[in-house]
Amino acid sequence: MDKPTFFMRTLVFLLVSGCATGRPPLNNLIRQLRHSNPEVRVRAMGQLSQYGTQATKALPYLAENFRDRREPVNRAAENAIIAMKEPGAQALGSLLSDKDSWVRCRAAGALGRMPADAPSVVPALVEALRDRDFCVSEKAAIALGAVGEPAVPALLETLKSNNATARKGAAQALGSMGPEIQAKVGAALLPSLLSKDEFVRGEAAMRITHMGKIGIPVFLAALKEPEADLRQRAVDGLGEIGIATPEVVDAFIGLFKDSQQTLRLKASVVLGRLGQKDSFVYERVAPQLTSKDKLVLLGTMRALGDMGGVAEPSLPQIVFFMEESPDPDLRNEAAESLIKMGTTASLAAAEKYTRGRYNKRHSEK
Repeated sequence: MDKPTFFMRTLVFLLVSGCATGRPPLNNLIRQLRHSNPEVRVRAMGQLSQYGTQATKALPYLAENFRDRREPVNRAAENAIIAMKEPGAQALGSLLSDKDSWVRCRAAGALGRMPADAPSVVPALVEALRDRDFCVSEKAAIALGAVGEPAVPALLETLKSNNATARKGAAQALGSMGPEIQAKVGAALLPSLLSKDEFVRGEAAMRITHMGKIGIPVFLAALKEPEADLRQRAVDGLGEIGIATPEVVDAFIGLFKDSQQTLRLKASVVLGRLGQKDSFVYERVAPQLTSKDKLVLLGTMRALGDMGGVAEPSLPQIVFFMEESPDPDLRNEAAESLIKMGTTASLAAAEKYTRGRYNKRHSEK
């Protein structure tokens, strides 16, 4: 057989083999990943995606294209790596330690697109929470949040870190997970808050506060504990978090009847502060003015007074307590509430009441 005939038959065989699978030969595509023409590389990477995990030997060359600053090139490399599932996640995990922060950031972002394949690189993502580049730590937190439950043990451990950036990232990741996972996280954190050791308890309260919304269920659970000090820490923590969920507002309203005066006062102050930022709090607190419980009425008026002008719609009811209540404690609290409210109408009402009492006392002498 002469050489031209042999080569022609070989070429036909390769073409027929490629058509049979519907894919170009893998080795040909890998060679094209090193081509000087970026368009050739982009096209080859798009075809590589068809191979999935069978194309793992292309990963070193895909990593080089991933580092390319040209968007079509690095985007095609990212898609091809993601198509390789767990081996691709492992490659991206290695890129989290690249010397170029731009590469690290994009690697973390890509891992966020493949949460089902990323659990094996959770340690690398957790380490990336400490990255000095904000983009890297932010994208790592998002990726860990997408991974979900497999990342929880490592994130809980990270909450103990002395690195504030890592703690913040871990809290962000946990906070983006579903309610069921957050409930498990809360159950895991509560024992440290209940510790008999004051130092451990204080450290736990600080860490949980820094967690933001995911710390809310932990503090709400602590509010049900009999120990006053623990409940005070919970109130302080919820006040620092500053998110007025319905559960938080209702819990604070419930504290208006607490046996500890300090807790009653703290609850009203926090609700007042929250109400200045969120009208929902006012809408939840104001109806308590119809309560028959004296402690609830006192706490409600304190909170409304601290809300300032937001609470002005309740002015007629508070004025009624100030002028008509037979209970001097309620009258005085109503007057204080109007003064703290600080609006023109509330101050005028309080001044009128004070002047009337002054005139009455002097007329009786």
